[in-house]
Amino acid sequence: MRVKLPTVSARSEGLGMPTIMDRALASRHGATYVHLAVFAIDVDRVRDALDDVDSPHPFAWEVFLLERYLVDRVDPNEHRALIEDAVLGVLEGEPGEPVMGSQLPFAVWDAIARGVWPDEMRSMFRGWKARPKELVAALAPLWADADRTTRDLAQLCLDTPMQPPLAPPTLETLRAMIG
Repeated sequence: MRVKLPTVSARSEGLGMPTIMDRALASRHGATYVHLAVFAIDVDRVRDALDDVDSPHPFAWEVFLLERYLVDRVDPNEHRALIEDAVLGVLEGEPGEPVMGSQLPFAVWDAIARGVWPDEMRSMFRGWKARPKELVAALAPLWADADRTTRDLAQLCLDTPMQPPLAPPTLETLRAMIG
């Protein structure tokens, strides 16, 4: 008896929705890329789940939490190709199609704009018609007390019931962010 193997599209839809996970990038960059993409996707899923809830979550909190992940866990010099591939993968996606994890370019942009990551990384954003100045301004107050904000947002993610549950690497990272 012949068994047909399942096929996978270029954009992962394992959650029933498009995500930034890219097989070629996962193969090229390994676990570092996979954990980054999974974290971005999971945090975006939590944001999506909370969009219907009347709660005072700060604007762009998911960008802040992902940026915190990047700044604390991904060396922009050691993983420059990974970061550029991941960002360009999002930026070159289908316009208008909502994709889980697509806050990644904004988190990278803010790290560059705040001077935490090298200024020469701006080159990957050449195609942007306008820089997200309002986003950078909205994120600034979250950085004023970054440790507390990170703990609060990580706890928010852990407390939000998700189906399917958050991935094990995401849970581990969020628990570490709480301290």
